[in-house]
Amino acid sequence: MVKAVDLSGQSFGRVTVVEKTSKRDKKGNVIWHCVCSCGNKKLISTRRLKSNKNISCGCYRREKVRESVTNISKARIDNESSGIRNIYYLPTKVLACYRVMISRKGKNYSQYFPTIQEAERAKEYVLSRYKKGIPNWNDKL
Repeated sequence: MVKAVDLSGQSFGRVTVVEKTSKRDKKGNVIWHCVCSCGNKKLISTRRLKSNKNISCGCYRREKVRESVTNISKARIDNESSGIRNIYYLPTKVLACYRVMISRKGKNYSQYFPTIQEAERAKEYVLSRYKKGIPNWNDKL
């Protein structure tokens, strides 16, 4: 039988191993008392520590989600502050940077355009078709 290596004091991502417990996981790996850099305590198996499956107590994931929500909120604020509804600026797209998104009564229209002028024209055209009652108002241009 292989002797378990003492991981006490070692750090794995944001997690520092404090001490070994008498517990084992389903595969027989030792469970360790760990402390995250944010102060939370967590029990983590040797296998998860060594494979970097637990780089934190969960605080890292929460930070990333909060970051992405903040970025999305900033993009929406920028779009609303420009005064152009239903047009979103997407700098990650290479050629098509402006997206027109319109939803009416469960039907959606969504298309990308390289310039804001083209996006505005498309938006006005699609909305005029919708207002006229044209059944396929949401067809791509």
